[in-house]
Amino acid sequence: MEKEKEFDPAVEKELERQLRILKNGVVEITPENEFVNMLRHSIKTNTPLRVKCGIDPTGFDVHFGHLVPYRKMRQFQDLGHRGVVVIGDYTATIGDPSGRSDTRASLTAEQVRINAETYMSQVFTVLNKDKTEICYQSEWFSEITLRDVMQWASETTVAKLLSHDTFGKRLENNGTLFLHEMFYPVLQGIDSVYIKADVELGGTDQKFNVMMGRDYQKNRGMRPQVAMLLPLLMGTCGTQKMGKSLGNYIAINDQPFDKFGKVMSIPDKLMLDYYRYITDISIEDFEKIENGLRDGSFHPNEAKKQLAHRVVSFFHGEEIGKEMREKFEAVFAKGKVPDDAPEFEFKRDDLLVNILFDSQTVESKGEGRRLITQNAVSVVDGDKLADVNLKLDSSFAGKVLKVGKRKFLRLK
Repeated sequence: MEKEKEFDPAVEKELERQLRILKNGVVEITPENEFVNMLRHSIKTNTPLRVKCGIDPTGFDVHFGHLVPYRKMRQFQDLGHRGVVVIGDYTATIGDPSGRSDTRASLTAEQVRINAETYMSQVFTVLNKDKTEICYQSEWFSEITLRDVMQWASETTVAKLLSHDTFGKRLENNGTLFLHEMFYPVLQGIDSVYIKADVELGGTDQKFNVMMGRDYQKNRGMRPQVAMLLPLLMGTCGTQKMGKSLGNYIAINDQPFDKFGKVMSIPDKLMLDYYRYITDISIEDFEKIENGLRDGSFHPNEAKKQLAHRVVSFFHGEEIGKEMREKFEAVFAKGKVPDDAPEFEFKRDDLLVNILFDSQTVESKGEGRRLITQNAVSVVDGDKLADVNLKLDSSFAGKVLKVGKRKFLRLK
């Protein structure tokens, strides 16, 4: 792209505004000078940038960690740019090897299709549908030939692929590395060619894959995309990145009270990250909260309640956000049982774990046993129920069980 020759004060002012918004919270923009020139040209010619982010629909749930790049995409959309979501119906059958010490199980095409539909219904809680293109890899990969594959393979080297941190570590630890896994970054890079991406969003663990897209675009005489890398959101545990396998995640489909409670459970050190990456807070308001926490004028507990309120309000509306705060304070600050706690008529002398499962208080009996052994099940104003073989007799009728930090069950 030719460097813009004429200085236009209006363009430079708008460029400064957009850069302030788009660079906020970003770990790395590579190469940043190309991004600045690209954005300037976009503003001057009124040509929206095409901003790519891919999804491998390997499951049903979208959690807050998945949303970090999509919140950045929404910022691009609000500034007039175009979001392009690539559904990895081919790469999902491989599974992204980044950061993994083992090989992912393959998915069927039908599993991928169902998951993709569920994923997008959740991602659209953040994105602007009218400014979003949804592309499936099968739109181009289903037409490829062996000759195409060989051409792509000739444009990179084994040495470069092995420089991928995950691949290198796998081999160093005598792990198994399959040939199809090494094609993952190749396929992701080729996506950028087909959709003509200007910017690709991803977590910091995606840099290698994103840079592959630059290489393939350059080789075809295209303007290479810029990599915009965002942090990996820490889970509610505060020590590891958010992930379903670790159980430290907050899902888009979680109920409002669960969302509120899970946000309240995060360590104080994570609050600012959650404000920045999960809410739609303005830069100015964020800086006020940051300064208040630093100088002690804003109490961390109040900051966290406001954070939880913002999160719930974003997904469920302001009234629900306010209601969940009041409910949380009533339950945890005043020790009350929520008025809407579900009731369940239990079978006398049945195992506690069966009752928890049959009442849908827990998703599985395994989860119920885990909570019981962790002393996380108790009678409100009574004893802990720590015996996985405990049977509940008629004396438990009329009592309320507390399960975990936020769930209650009235027994009938």
